Amino acid sequence: ELFEEMQTRGIRISEGLCVGLLSRCADSKFLRFAEAIIKFCKAKGGMTIAVYSALMKVYAYCSMFDKACDLYDQICADGLEPDAMMYGCLMKFSVECGRTKLSRELSERAPSLDIQNYMSLIRAAGRDRDVNRAFSVLERLRVSGVPLDIAAYNCVLDVCVSAGDMNRARELVDEIKSISTPDIITYNTLMKGYCSGSDIKGARALLKEMEEAGHRPNDVSFNCLLNACVSSSSGNFHDAWETIAMMEKAGVAVDNYTMSILLKAVKSVRNETVVTQALQLLDKSGLDVCKDEILLNNVLETCIRHRETRRLENILSTFMKSGLRPSLHTYGSLIKASAALKNLDQCWALWQEMEVRRAMVPND
Repeated sequence: ELFEEMQTRGIRISEGLCVGLLSRCADSKFLRFAEAIIKFCKAKGGMTIAVYSALMKVYAYCSMFDKACDLYDQICADGLEPDAMMYGCLMKFSVECGRTKLSRELSERAPSLDIQNYMSLIRAAGRDRDVNRAFSVLERLRVSGVPLDIAAYNCVLDVCVSAGDMNRARELVDEIKSISTPDIITYNTLMKGYCSGSDIKGARALLKEMEEAGHRPNDVSFNCLLNACVSSSSGNFHDAWETIAMMEKAGVAVDNYTMSILLKAVKSVRNETVVTQALQLLDKSGLDVCKDEILLNNVLETCIRHRETRRLENILSTFMKSGLRPSLHTYGSLIKASAALKNLDQCWALWQEMEVRRAMVPND
């Protein structure tokens, strides 16, 4: 309303103000206001690289990476040329939304490529499950003169495990060992490969290998193994509880990811004892479920499915005081939880907050 009033009164609205407002829109995911600002800028012929960059940030914060990439054609149509930083962002966003061909095109047009740009190209190969292309980019990086570090090797390793090529993955780890020292990310990436293939035995053997190499398994290591256990056990949570016991013995605290993995698995089981154990572990962890949207959604879904009404009431009460700014999906879970409690007033209040105050567009 203030922005509209400034226009009505003829108050000068500078490019810097528009960029600053767009930046705040990104932080608050206020897409509707951002689009109103852009409408004003276009009417005044004020679309510059700085304004486009700020709008791109809004789309990225809203996880609308495809729309962020679409801005590239508009920028070119306006006769503008992205700077090196914008090219890097566009390459990253194109990988996020699966437009891997665009990422390659951008890499050819960018004035120069840094290590992050090369890693975006490697990730693009990963999205396409193209292990050979990932190694080809790694070779380009080697001869480019850009300093090569362990992070680039780990990026290629991630492509190998994502494509299920564990032979190439192990070969690459051996290569890393010959020129450098694998770090904890190297081992955790390899761990992901074993776990994705439901190779629990191989994953546990890797834990021992990590320790022998001087790397203590961390929360990522154990959470990856836990996810493999609950995904492959078909309702038998023996391996999952054993993994959690290993975590506790190693002094690794149960975190948001641990509980999200566990609750996502137990919400559909019929064994109420398993559900009770999981919720008791949540209580024991002392985690604030309203500080993490993924955990909040999983707790709500579990409580709705298993009719944990008292816990639902407590969570919704905590949420109302938390100051959390939920995503559209989380609003859906909160409304569903309120409906399960037959609290129609709260359903409507959440809907109004989502649609009117936050200017979010409801989906199915």
